[in-house]
Amino acid sequence: MEEKVNKPPVRPLEGAVTPALNAPPTIWNRVGTLASLLFIGSSVFAITCMGWFAFLWWGTVGNSVWHSIVINDWAVRAISLPSSVFRIAISIQAGSCLSMLAALAIEKKIVPLPDLAAISMMRATAPGTTDTLLKLVYPLVHTAPGIRDMATLSVASLTLLVLLTSSILGFTSTILLSDVAVQPIPSYATDITAEIDFPWKNDTSTSGILGFEYPIARGNIYWKSTGPIILPAFAEYFVATEAKPAPGAVDTGVTLRAFLPFSSSDERSRVQQYKGKAVVFDARVICQKPKITNFKFDNEFDSIMRFIRGNVQKTQPMDAIYDSEPASIPFFCGMNGISICQLPNSRIGEIGIEVEKYNFPALNYGGGLKSEFSTAARKTQLGGAYLVLNNTFWFPEDDDLEAFLKGNPEWGQIGTVSLPEIEGYSTVITGTLCYTPLDVVDRDVEITRLRNSPEVAFSNYETIVSINEADSTPILIGTNSFQQSLSQLLPSENPEDRGVFTLKGPSSGWTLDETATPDSDGPWLSDGNLTDPTQLQFLVDALTLRYESPNRQVEDSLAYGNYSVALDESFADTEALYNTVPYITAGRDWQGDLFDAVMNHPNGNVALGLQAILTVIASNAYYDRLKQLTRRENISLVAFQNVSSPGGPYGTRRGGKFALEQQGIFSARVKGQFPVGYAIVAIILGVQIVLATIILIRFLRETSLTRLGDPWQALAQVASEEIDGMHVILEVSKKMNSDRNAATKEIETLGVEDTRVGIEPYAGSAKLTQRRNRLATQTA
Repeated sequence: MEEKVNKPPVRPLEGAVTPALNAPPTIWNRVGTLASLLFIGSSVFAITCMGWFAFLWWGTVGNSVWHSIVINDWAVRAISLPSSVFRIAISIQAGSCLSMLAALAIEKKIVPLPDLAAISMMRATAPGTTDTLLKLVYPLVHTAPGIRDMATLSVASLTLLVLLTSSILGFTSTILLSDVAVQPIPSYATDITAEIDFPWKNDTSTSGILGFEYPIARGNIYWKSTGPIILPAFAEYFVATEAKPAPGAVDTGVTLRAFLPFSSSDERSRVQQYKGKAVVFDARVICQKPKITNFKFDNEFDSIMRFIRGNVQKTQPMDAIYDSEPASIPFFCGMNGISICQLPNSRIGEIGIEVEKYNFPALNYGGGLKSEFSTAARKTQLGGAYLVLNNTFWFPEDDDLEAFLKGNPEWGQIGTVSLPEIEGYSTVITGTLCYTPLDVVDRDVEITRLRNSPEVAFSNYETIVSINEADSTPILIGTNSFQQSLSQLLPSENPEDRGVFTLKGPSSGWTLDETATPDSDGPWLSDGNLTDPTQLQFLVDALTLRYESPNRQVEDSLAYGNYSVALDESFADTEALYNTVPYITAGRDWQGDLFDAVMNHPNGNVALGLQAILTVIASNAYYDRLKQLTRRENISLVAFQNVSSPGGPYGTRRGGKFALEQQGIFSARVKGQFPVGYAIVAIILGVQIVLATIILIRFLRETSLTRLGDPWQALAQVASEEIDGMHVILEVSKKMNSDRNAATKEIETLGVEDTRVGIEPYAGSAKLTQRRNRLATQTA
């Protein structure tokens, strides 16, 4: 039987450790050339990725690369693919940091003996998250001699922070995609053809046509039309003028409005840019206090029908107004509550007319407003002059009347009429004299807006409960309310703020010389001897009030002007009862309600009220005739397209004008001021890079014996039998039939589980040392 030889216990060496004589290894040798490049490169790559993401987040449609990526719906891929490589770079950097932290733990001799092998090999091979927690962090913290062991706490804290940041950055794609939302972005420009108008013809030699060829509509039909369900989107060019250009006068400012030649509300809503010809309507209105002479009031049919006559002239000379001919124009106007009476216009109507028993005054020119489309040499002076009348029972000496006239100096007293149904009482008729160009042309325009908006409801019918002052009984009154549509109809210098398109005219300006050339854009040189409505652009004809006999033949001339419309549907009953009233027709309740809404608006006045009514009527006429139009033009169109985008709303820059409309999971919480997902990734990445820098500096300064990624060194430096009981532990671990916990059990048997070990320099090499109860012992 072989005699067992007992080895003497190894005693710790006494005295100072002999320092290595060779020069210390370089950083490239200690970290590794490839590992160094990957460590630095991962930070550079991660920062580059954040720059790429910033480009996607803050790019706009003005950048062709950004626009191509987003409009082709590649944004998610442009985020996900770099994010995958980004995560790999972060994992490489985190792995290097964990290896450095394992080296710090060993060289600071704070490694528990049972975990020495695992932690040492971490220097050679970067550990996973689970191994790091169970075999590095937990052993260090669990067996720490006390909270004052700063070496242990610093290594454990840095390790946990690296695990936390790298784990969060592992969800980079998910976090970033929280900022991505499906939103409308302007698409590429496409060329289409669209019918925009009826063409002007000058073919008198063959067909005898001079003017527009279109089906003639019944007189005032669009004044009788119901209000639209939705208000079709229009474009606006606006130049502010003095709101009160003269005492007793108000001005809407230069207001040009264009209609989009698309019948579908969805098509109009998706338009971002429209380049090409479009119908443009001069909607400017100026109103001033009138001077009335020879006033006379009369009624017929038992006071149901009322009309006034006399002479009217302006009180304030203004360059923008065409003077009437003569200066004091005879008028004949019907009344019923609020009514609009268009003065005679001899430029487009017959001179001198008798209708049944009424001897109307000669059809003189009542005046008009100079058009933005006309040169000074224009021969055809169109325009329209209107008396807007209010016969809603103002009483003489009434304080309310005085307050109204004081607050609205453009209104004046037209006359006083007695109330035959109430003996001894009379009412005051108030009115104002308004001018508008009544001019429509075709122009090369650019219609744009930055955001897409669904078209708004034109009006909502509401029932208001009023109290009868006589007997205190409730009275139900139906009325139309205007909310979003009212704001769209009131002009401003920033149309888009109201959901209206911005209109930009030709570079040469809006004015062109009058011409009779076929297919020209206007203004058109009409034959002054003709009264055929096709001499007028069809919207001008639709807006002009005229009397039309129910027995009118096609060849009969039309009488434009000297005609009124009552903004009240109840008047239709009277009109139907007496067939056709030759001086007034019934409009619609929405017109009166819209007029009242504008007048009651803080910035409203009568000029804006008339402008709003004319705009809606012109819009009704345009879209009613749209499918009949025959002038075909090439259009360049950019439409909004719904795509996934990390950028700002409508392809604008993030955090800009439309920040409150920013979409995304967390955008509403921060009011769109910054992208939460991007901010999280950027902050965590910044923390990770700072941690990596701190760990690298500590590794270089506080360690000297470790070569990262060198498994032989990691094995050789700890495979020593010079620690008490180490040879037994190694022998047990070598056996094939040993339990996988045999080494741990042997350590517990030997009572060295609380031993802390590490390495330190010794004679140009490294020696394994142990520390028990915070006292380091060096092996002999």
